[in-house]
Amino acid sequence: MDWLQKILANAVYGDDGKLDVEATMKKINEEASKHIIPKEQYNGKVKELDAANKTIGELKKGNADNETLQKAIKDHEATIKQLKADHDKEIKGMRIDAAISKVLADNNAKHADLLSGKFDREKLIVAEDGTVSGLDEQMKGLKESYKDLFGATVSGRTPANPEGRNNVPTFETLVNNADTMTAEEVAAQFAALESK
Repeated sequence: MDWLQKILANAVYGDDGKLDVEATMKKINEEASKHIIPKEQYNGKVKELDAANKTIGELKKGNADNETLQKAIKDHEATIKQLKADHDKEIKGMRIDAAISKVLADNNAKHADLLSGKFDREKLIVAEDGTVSGLDEQMKGLKESYKDLFGATVSGRTPANPEGRNNVPTFETLVNNADTMTAEEVAAQFAALESK
């Protein structure tokens, strides 16, 4: 209120030495409109400020729930992302385990459960189609390191044994050959089967 102090310091005095109130009030009124807000305008601004503060408070309440909701959504999205990653990792592990079991069975592994732990799963790559690459190289190394844990590979066809053990015919050979045999031969081979 420096402006009022300046006006009062330079107050107008009459010839009698008394303060000229009218002249001083005129100067105060001229300067007051530049520095003082009218009471109606001030009260209106206070009401607007109260309304704005009330609106801000309501928005904070409304957005507090919204912030909580947004945080919950973000938390759930992170959980879903983690569950998907865990699921993909589990599926990849299952595919690798199945491929290892198959390659061990194909190579006549005697103790497949022990040998399956010898594979370096980090070096195995699962393709989009589910195939696992890198198994053959590791299998070759295992066969060299653990020769005694793999059975010999038998190749060829099953040998024919039409007469069964000790030249006693089997039931299948009897049935297959019955059309070309006499009744006495069928009876003799049937008797031989029963004594077996």
